[in-house]
Amino acid sequence: MPAFYSPKTHSHFQQQGAALLMLVLVVVVLGSGILLTALNASGRASSLSHDKAVLKQAKQALLGYALSYADNHPGQLPGYLPCPDSNGDGLSDEPCGKIQQSALGRLPWRTLGLPPLRDSGGECLWYAVSGAYKASPKGRLSTDANGQFLVFDTQLRSLQTEPAIALVFAPGKMIASQRRDRTAGQTSECGSLVRSDQVNRAANFLDNFAGIDNASGRYRGGQILGFPIKPVSSSGFSAFVSAGTQKQQDVEVFNDQLIAIVPNDFSAVYAYMQRRVGETVRQCLKAYDQANAAKLPWPAILNGSTSPGYDDNAGQYRFGRIPRNLSHTAAAGMQAFWPLDPQQSGTQCFTWPWWQNMRETVFYAIDVSAAPTASSGQTVTVDGSPVSAAVLVAGRPGPGQRRLRNRDKGLIRQYLEGGNVVDNGSGRLPPGDAHFVSHDASVQFFNDYVCSLEVCP
Repeated sequence: MPAFYSPKTHSHFQQQGAALLMLVLVVVVLGSGILLTALNASGRASSLSHDKAVLKQAKQALLGYALSYADNHPGQLPGYLPCPDSNGDGLSDEPCGKIQQSALGRLPWRTLGLPPLRDSGGECLWYAVSGAYKASPKGRLSTDANGQFLVFDTQLRSLQTEPAIALVFAPGKMIASQRRDRTAGQTSECGSLVRSDQVNRAANFLDNFAGIDNASGRYRGGQILGFPIKPVSSSGFSAFVSAGTQKQQDVEVFNDQLIAIVPNDFSAVYAYMQRRVGETVRQCLKAYDQANAAKLPWPAILNGSTSPGYDDNAGQYRFGRIPRNLSHTAAAGMQAFWPLDPQQSGTQCFTWPWWQNMRETVFYAIDVSAAPTASSGQTVTVDGSPVSAAVLVAGRPGPGQRRLRNRDKGLIRQYLEGGNVVDNGSGRLPPGDAHFVSHDASVQFFNDYVCSLEVCP
């Protein structure tokens, strides 16, 4: 045995080795924990990134559908969104509910020309559409139409400046209270052909938190910020919560992700609505002009003391809304009815199903040369060029504009902006100037669409 060895020395080395081994194990365990935490965080970030990407893709497809709706459905306006899919086959199921009622179901990916988009949990996306914007049955769609969805955070603070028009959900993996059973042999790509199967129920995919149920749009308190909250299958406001992933006792109780389509996202759609309406109105005015010796009816003048009227005026004012009743114009020897729409065979002008929703926002001005009875006065111009008439279609209300009361609806400044505000806001011509513009750089907000009788831009 070597001279330096002793049992005491051996015991000391054993103790040091054990301590070193324990230190290594602690380092390994801590390192593994840190690595697992990092991997979990990375996995969550990757899942969130995936969900955001598919939600954005669905949103863009819905906006494209709304923008092209009139092109694919002759005689209609752009702006409509499809009904949800109720059985997971990817097709919009129409009709969905009653007129003006919102609807919720799966995203109709096939109708939108998409693949079956799936979230990071492998589930197909869900979707809700406001009643005014759904394609069937058609609601009161216009540039003024509001969405019906209010989105809140976990503290019930609003995440929007205006109610959302539509919502798309990534439902995430199943949480403890949910079931997603389906009948064997009856499955569709995302659900079941048996409508009553658990896999077709929103409550088995969309979660609730802070008293808000994303599967129904209900809030247990009844009101939030003074707004009465109604279920999605109604014409009222419904509530939804965007809460990220929420756990209780380390168990996930909420994992929905959502994206909203708000009116600001619809700006290009509204602009296209204005353009389609402006051109359609122009064509009808032109047809009347050609049949009546280059003359046009007296407009329906604005009046802030009553709801908007649609009778032509007896005071020979040359600016206002499109009249329905042409009795005063007929008294001047002109036709008492509008002609057939040159663009839609067999349909009389201003009888389109969408006209009732848009007519409040459409105005026209006629030159003295095009009035039923000639008189002296200013010449109507558009962007400085003399025209026989101008057609103006108001956009969505801008800052400071309100269109709720009769007084509001009788003031042209609640609809048009800048140089198009006739007679200091009262909307009479004369005495207001008759010079209109398609753009006004002198004002911060401008979304009027302006045509002449001769051409729309």
